[in-house]
Amino acid sequence: MKQEKGQGKLLSIGQNIRQDIAFLRPYEAHVVAGNVKLDANENPFPWPEGMKEELFSKEVAFNRYPDGKAQMLRDEIACYNGVNTEEVLLGNGSDELIQVTLHTFGGPGRSLMIHPPTFGMYAAAATITGTNLVEVPLVEGIKMDLKTMLEKSSTDESIKVIIICNPNNPTGSLFPQEEILELVRRTKALVVVDEAYVEFAGESLIREINNYPNLLIMRTFSKAFGMAALRLGYVIGNEELINCLNKVRQPFNVNSFSQQAGIVALKYESEYKKQIEIIKQEMQILYNGMNKIPNLKVLPTKANFILLQPEEPSIWADKLSSKGFSIRNLGDLPGLGQSLRMSSGTPEQNRAFLQAVKEISEELER
Repeated sequence: MKQEKGQGKLLSIGQNIRQDIAFLRPYEAHVVAGNVKLDANENPFPWPEGMKEELFSKEVAFNRYPDGKAQMLRDEIACYNGVNTEEVLLGNGSDELIQVTLHTFGGPGRSLMIHPPTFGMYAAAATITGTNLVEVPLVEGIKMDLKTMLEKSSTDESIKVIIICNPNNPTGSLFPQEEILELVRRTKALVVVDEAYVEFAGESLIREINNYPNLLIMRTFSKAFGMAALRLGYVIGNEELINCLNKVRQPFNVNSFSQQAGIVALKYESEYKKQIEIIKQEMQILYNGMNKIPNLKVLPTKANFILLQPEEPSIWADKLSSKGFSIRNLGDLPGLGQSLRMSSGTPEQNRAFLQAVKEISEELER
């Protein structure tokens, strides 16, 4: 119906948005055409030889809904991790699983505790689910403040979920397992350990899931398995915990093609291990190379990325982009200050990156 004059302005739909959502910005990935992407912690290598051909040879009924239980993939993931199938739940990437967890155990009147600096989607998911956020910053930006986390979780009964990112994004820090388990033992909250980069770190708490009913392990195919485009993640916990989360999971949340890709990828585990070893070696080469650059601080890492702190981060990011490399400008991080993050490319790309870093350092010293 056409608005008549004098009836006033039409109401903006934006006036109806939840006020705690209104300030959020949609996530935008900044892609610079032609640049080497070192800003998203991805596996730089193509899939192992033969994997793509095997996947594409599989028949997928695209006109049918996927297996809602993802039975075959869960069986394979269980075998890969040495757990029971009933202890595995799949998600459309870890992002969905973070929200599923907070919809199940968080929400209005409840709190999530995190340790900034850490993965930004935890805080975003808390806002989306109406969960309060309790932050306990890392000590010097790299160590868990276990004492404060224990104090807050014991005195604040609203804290129902704690997320530990291990190795931590964006610092690359690997927290001691005993510290995490002490937190698990001494809190009533659900403790989620996000092990997105576990294949690079080589340490996992999966063996503990049946010792602690409040321990949940989160994993992804996006990093070591090079499947970021297919959005496939999973969580592992005791069967009762998985059943709770399954009440909230959307039906058919993981599409048939991604399920098949996960099944095929796990068959190529030995080939992926070769890629992982190369990336780990490259991370050491990158760390050693940048450690020699004047006025450039780099943090040790147990993941496939490095946090670096030049004196003028924004200038460095711009200059690296002009030389063909996209890295992540993280801004001002708690306990660390202005920081950049870059992930490993191929050996050839990494050599070129180190040369660019050297050139920029020399340019800024003049």
